[in-house]
Amino acid sequence: MSDVQQVNGQAPLHEKVQQQDAPLAEFDGNSNPAPSPTIPGKERLDEAVGKAIGGTVIPSDIHPGDMPTTTQLDADKKNAPVETQPQSRVQPETTEVSKTGEDNEDEDQENDPNAEDTEEQNQKRKEMNDPKKRTVGAYPEITRIGWLDAYKRTDGPQNEFRDKSIWMEEFASSALFGAFWHNASAIIAVPIVCFVVFKLGGGFVSLILIIAFAATYYKNSIRRFRRNARDDITRELIRNALENDAESTEWINNFMSKFWLIYEPVLSSMIVGIVDGILVDQTPAFLDSIRLTTFTLGTKAPRVESIKSFPKSDPDVVVMDWRVSFTPTDIEDMTPRQLRTQVNPKIILTIRLGNSLIGAGMPILVEDMSLTGYIRFKLKLTSTFPHIKTVDFCFLEAPVIDYVLKPVGGDTFGMDIAHIPGLQSFIRDQTHAILGPMMYAPNVYTLDLEQMMTGGASLTAAAGVIQLTIYNAKDIKNSELIGQSDPYIKIRLGNRPEIASTQVQKNTLNPVFNETNIILINNLNEMICMEVFDKDTVGKDSSLGQANFDLKTLEENPVQDDVWCSILFNGKERGSIRIRAAYFPVAKPTPVEDGGEPVPVESNSGILAINLAQAKDIARSGKLKSHCRVVLNGQVVHTTGNSIGANPTWGAYVDAFVTDLEAAQILVEIVSEEQVVGSYGAPATHILRDTEDKVGWLSLQGGQGGEKLNMTAVWKPILMSDSLNPTVHKAAFGVARIQLFGARGLKNVEIGSDSDPYVLISGDKGSSRCRTKTIDSSLNPEWNEIHYIAVNSVKQILDFETFDFQKRTKDRTLGKTSFKVNDVVEELPDNAGYQARPAVDRWAPLRQKDGSTKGELHYQVSFHPSLKLAKEATEAEKEKNAHAAQGPLEAAKKEVVEYDAEVEAREKLEAEQKKEIPVEQAQILLPPGTIHAHEALEYDSGILVTTLIGANLDRSGTYCEVYIDSDYYQHKTQIQKSRDPKWNEIADIFVKELEYAKLTILIKEKSSIERDPVVGSVTGNIRTLLETTPAEGAEFDVVDKTEKRGTMRLKLEYLPVPIELSPKERLDNMGQLTVHLVGAKDLMAADRGGASDPYFIFRVNGKEVFKSETVKKSLNPVYDETFVVPITSRADDQFSFEVFDWNQISTSKSLGQGAIDLRNLQLVLPNDFKLPLQNKTNQGEVQLRLRFMPEFLSSNKRKSGFGATFLGEGVGLVGNAGMAGVGAVGQIGQGAVKGVGAVGQGAIKGVDTVGHGAIKGVGAVGKGVFGGLSAGASAIGLGHKKKDTVPTTTTAPAVIATAPGSGTGIVGRLTIHVIEADHLLGVDKSGFSDPYVKVRVNSKDVLKTKVKRDTLSPNWSESVIVPGVRTDQPVVVDFQVKDHNTIGGSKELGNCDVSLWEYIQPGAGSLQADFWAPVDGQGGKLHLALQFEPSEA
Repeated sequence: MSDVQQVNGQAPLHEKVQQQDAPLAEFDGNSNPAPSPTIPGKERLDEAVGKAIGGTVIPSDIHPGDMPTTTQLDADKKNAPVETQPQSRVQPETTEVSKTGEDNEDEDQENDPNAEDTEEQNQKRKEMNDPKKRTVGAYPEITRIGWLDAYKRTDGPQNEFRDKSIWMEEFASSALFGAFWHNASAIIAVPIVCFVVFKLGGGFVSLILIIAFAATYYKNSIRRFRRNARDDITRELIRNALENDAESTEWINNFMSKFWLIYEPVLSSMIVGIVDGILVDQTPAFLDSIRLTTFTLGTKAPRVESIKSFPKSDPDVVVMDWRVSFTPTDIEDMTPRQLRTQVNPKIILTIRLGNSLIGAGMPILVEDMSLTGYIRFKLKLTSTFPHIKTVDFCFLEAPVIDYVLKPVGGDTFGMDIAHIPGLQSFIRDQTHAILGPMMYAPNVYTLDLEQMMTGGASLTAAAGVIQLTIYNAKDIKNSELIGQSDPYIKIRLGNRPEIASTQVQKNTLNPVFNETNIILINNLNEMICMEVFDKDTVGKDSSLGQANFDLKTLEENPVQDDVWCSILFNGKERGSIRIRAAYFPVAKPTPVEDGGEPVPVESNSGILAINLAQAKDIARSGKLKSHCRVVLNGQVVHTTGNSIGANPTWGAYVDAFVTDLEAAQILVEIVSEEQVVGSYGAPATHILRDTEDKVGWLSLQGGQGGEKLNMTAVWKPILMSDSLNPTVHKAAFGVARIQLFGARGLKNVEIGSDSDPYVLISGDKGSSRCRTKTIDSSLNPEWNEIHYIAVNSVKQILDFETFDFQKRTKDRTLGKTSFKVNDVVEELPDNAGYQARPAVDRWAPLRQKDGSTKGELHYQVSFHPSLKLAKEATEAEKEKNAHAAQGPLEAAKKEVVEYDAEVEAREKLEAEQKKEIPVEQAQILLPPGTIHAHEALEYDSGILVTTLIGANLDRSGTYCEVYIDSDYYQHKTQIQKSRDPKWNEIADIFVKELEYAKLTILIKEKSSIERDPVVGSVTGNIRTLLETTPAEGAEFDVVDKTEKRGTMRLKLEYLPVPIELSPKERLDNMGQLTVHLVGAKDLMAADRGGASDPYFIFRVNGKEVFKSETVKKSLNPVYDETFVVPITSRADDQFSFEVFDWNQISTSKSLGQGAIDLRNLQLVLPNDFKLPLQNKTNQGEVQLRLRFMPEFLSSNKRKSGFGATFLGEGVGLVGNAGMAGVGAVGQIGQGAVKGVGAVGQGAIKGVDTVGHGAIKGVGAVGKGVFGGLSAGASAIGLGHKKKDTVPTTTTAPAVIATAPGSGTGIVGRLTIHVIEADHLLGVDKSGFSDPYVKVRVNSKDVLKTKVKRDTLSPNWSESVIVPGVRTDQPVVVDFQVKDHNTIGGSKELGNCDVSLWEYIQPGAGSLQADFWAPVDGQGGKLHLALQFEPSEA
């Protein structure tokens, strides 16, 4: 019955029951919330009732004064909201005794707060109480059913509770007025009453009656007291016995011994029917049939030896331990009559070989089975039918299983294979290995009885899905002798077969997977096992360990992100895996208020449950063995077992996860002997509609005609919000500023010296993010470096690992420590953003591999949030908003923005727009920390989000390294074997100064040699890239020197970070300092003739970097010499010079000295100085011209030999190109941008040309002082005039071909001077090398220098002239430094590529360049000079 009449204007009676039973919500998930606990004592009453429901005793400290009165409860019921429940859940509600007639109506009028509805309520109440008009199934108002109603309602308004409590309990303890005091009071009162009665004239009869009454009272009181005491003692003894002792259950065994003879044949028949169907499905192709021909469990019933209960469990949980046995062969306890009729268990499995009548049946006999076990049952109770929600059971001990197995010979000639040595123990161990993960403690096997009774078709039916994303793993144990492991992960549930596996990641111990899998589950009592394997191309893949994730944790927190699961191998930790797990249960139908059919939840994603019942008429004659294959959207999701006959029966349930129901296509194929004998295909929605319309048989296609299939489907919707779907990359919301001060007490791994430490900082993906410089031979190093890492999650973990640098072998770890980002980041409520916590400054102990600690690392970490960008509205939105605006305000609405920030701000903005507020006023409503997208480039610092979409290259097996003003890559992609790799990876890298920062992407080919060769590169100034790259991305040329090797697609985004950089952090703090020594005058006379032989020595931080020529007999020498020196920090480096008088015999005498503060230099432009010399008389003056070109300088050591880590090629491209890198921007696309001016805030962004060529380096004024300069213009217009630098010169053939019809360039000859080298790598046993240089121009050899023996700082001073060089064609000079070996080939020490027109700029009048160039790959630097002489023609 759907409609129930209301009584007294209140909710229907069964609705009131639901409201009153609100405290039981923990037992019934469908119950309504309790009424508002504003009534005094209401919470206390509900607590007592809840304890009583759970089976515990109501506490004795509950007093009537603590409880609400009946009137208060009734008034609360009237004010409670009415919520109708289905009639099937009706429970009667008890009310106080109703009055009849006018009195009842008057009382209702007085108590009812809604006086207007009194008449209508009274009429409904009369109808309810009238037997003729009362609704069928409704209870009268005076009815009280159940202890709960009787406890809360009494038969009178004055009696609030039926218990023994009295008013004294409100003021004193029960010990002062208990039964003992009642008896004592009675004994004292009897003499007093007798005395009073006697004084008043009473006789002996009265006294006898009084004494008789008193004696009877005392007798009854003592009897009740003793009875209660005995009951209490017995109850406590039983409670203790339940907890400590096991109960005998002979009554159950007696019942089972009689019931078993009746039920065993029925049970055996059921088992044969189920197992026989499974055997038919699983019959191998080489067998004709497998059938159960005999099955009986015998005549002796199973026994329950003992039961142990646990009464202190939760109120809705029953826990029991059962010791059971099934030993039908034990005849000691059987009577003679039972022995005469005894039948032992016997199972005969008949396997038939061959076909039809020719086949022979071979019986396999299993008999005399026995089982003894100790099982724990856990029953979860519920208020809905069947009142047991789940049953969990497990074996507390491994069960003892015995049997007799005779595979050959049957009853007569069969031999028990248990007699074969080792076989019985092997079978027993395999049985325990299979059952252990399923039902041996602590693992439990769960039966969901509620689901089974309410329509669950199968115990394995999916009840939800787990969305498992494996991000990456780190610190995996290496199992390879040479190289590193090739890890991949297999995923499974418990000990079940493999569900899915990840891709193999080659040669890494920190693999990045970023793969998502959907796992169907039927309950959360499972464990996801992720086993890591090392891929072996020859032998079997070896296990590297296993990580587990308990699905029960998803009950309280259904979505868990950034979860680290430890990898265990033989009980030891061997790394960890970072995952995301989200649980999405099947959505239950929504109940309706009128008690009708629940409304199904609408969702386009969910589980499609298909029931493949059977088919008919699929064969005309003979036996046909067939199976079903279910295909979803072209992918096979399930294959049934085989069934024999023309009308096969499968009875298979298939659960398939569907992401888009509307687009899902289902194909069911019936396959026999690898041939499709019939198929049925239709959209999933069509199959569901046929099931709803009860379409029984579906016609198959592709057969002989007339074939039918019985198939039904049920849709189980799952609500998967888009916001909950995993994303491989999380948007960065700030940066962590890491200042590494130093370390102390580091572990020493060197012999004869100290370690050479450096620190590597890694992120969550295990990839390196930044690295410090290497400090030589120190156990207490000081770095004083600042690094920035983008923050993508508050759960992010940063690893600081200290290494000892090794030139030829693998670097050795000195210890590791971790830092949790949430120590400095706080997430604001309601997804309002993030804010910084106080900076963390700590000395962190370094953890060694064996778990001990050695050494400490000193660092400071702070957080700086990024700004959010407002999303620009689309044209349609702008037009819509403009149309909504009326009157003069239309002109003011030139731009409409929609913000990605808070919903409240967006709604507020829309409300203001409806009020016709101009956009200029609406922009004030931007949430804090949000700016317009077009304002992003006004911020110097920020996060560059680079999306590496893919590439189109001329080779496969490539990967990318991303650099931004660093000699160590900040992001490295995975290796792709295709020539058109699809990386789809995102690099979040902090940009310190947007004007000067440069992006360099190296594409490398994975190789088995020492280092991976560079395929090509994409490089450019970041500001220019952001201004010219469309939002959807663009294609860029991949260039190797001058050759195009393919294209690469990138997408760029910039997130500003408002942060103030210290002077030491700015990019203009390092670079190349060009020093031109013009001359000196008025020097001191040091010789007897009144003159001196002066020369200058220049130093940086006390180390000599240059020595000038000696000018004989002069006090006013003129030098006109130039040199270039790298400056790592203008803020810290000390630049000084000193002039000496040269003496042939004695030591040189100082004539004075001086110093220049590099912080005061004007960048890029020349700085002229006339500095007085500091000496005793302050006599003399020196004239210098200094030019400082900001440029990134590498400070890291390089590796060589076996196991080298290749850094040099990236350093060369990053270092040589410098900070501004506009010359390198020309490599991007078609090289259209040749030079970019930067004036003030960078307003001038066009191309500036002078004469015939574009100016690649343009001086600038203001904030972007050298933002538009060429990277290599470190010595513009200045030449080195040292006399011994060019002693020999050769002429090479022309290597630059003149293009037909071209005449716009300048033709000339190029002179290349190879002067000297420094800090080259020593590869000989002596620690030195025999270096020489090969010079190539556009891949043609032009010069090979002489070999310099046993030196790391050779001086060659050799030159070559290359004629026919044109300025309108690219020229790349390649310097290859090699070590000469008499036996065997020369070994490469490094190379240096120089793009000529980045150093020589004829259009700007710069025809000479003198500079030091870093040698890539192996370390060191080359001193080079270039000179271009235009032809007179």
